[in-house]
Amino acid sequence: MLQVVGPKDSGKTSFCEEAVKELRGRGYRVGYVKSVGGHGLDLQDRDTGRVPADVRVGVARKETVLFLDLDIDAVLGLLALLGLDYVLVEGFKSRELGVRVGFGGYTEGPTVPAEEIDTSPADAVERYAVKYTADIDCGRCGPGSCRDFRRAVARGEENPDGCAAPEDVTVLVDGKPLGLNPFVGDLVKSVV
Repeated sequence: MLQVVGPKDSGKTSFCEEAVKELRGRGYRVGYVKSVGGHGLDLQDRDTGRVPADVRVGVARKETVLFLDLDIDAVLGLLALLGLDYVLVEGFKSRELGVRVGFGGYTEGPTVPAEEIDTSPADAVERYAVKYTADIDCGRCGPGSCRDFRRAVARGEENPDGCAAPEDVTVLVDGKPLGLNPFVGDLVKSVV
């Protein structure tokens, strides 16, 4: 996962667009999440927006839109279930979700300034994208915390593949392991 941040009209979406095209051309499966701010998606004048269901899905010929009341952490957990190779997250600069590519002078947190990237956007994604961990801070990597690991990757001191967060999840009930089918195991692993 790579986060792309900066002010409006600074090149974030163009970077993401080029990166996704290149990565898909290399055979990767790529997801993209964009913050639309506090505006929401206005469908109030359409049938999909009028029905007050907990989950609403709009299906067109070649597109599907799923409306859920979820925060960015839950969205990234759901995307983990899709088996994507990379996810680009544009915006959410108030949240440190991963290593960031910063546009327009943005340098807070684990940020690589866009003007310092001398490769293609896809190469930058391959170089800086890290596994999304929801800051579980398992302590298995050298830096010790997810935040410190991301910052070390941004400084070029750690390999993005160096995250050693557990891949397998065991659920214990009264101290005994609970058997999980693969779907439930993947769901728990991506959310916890």
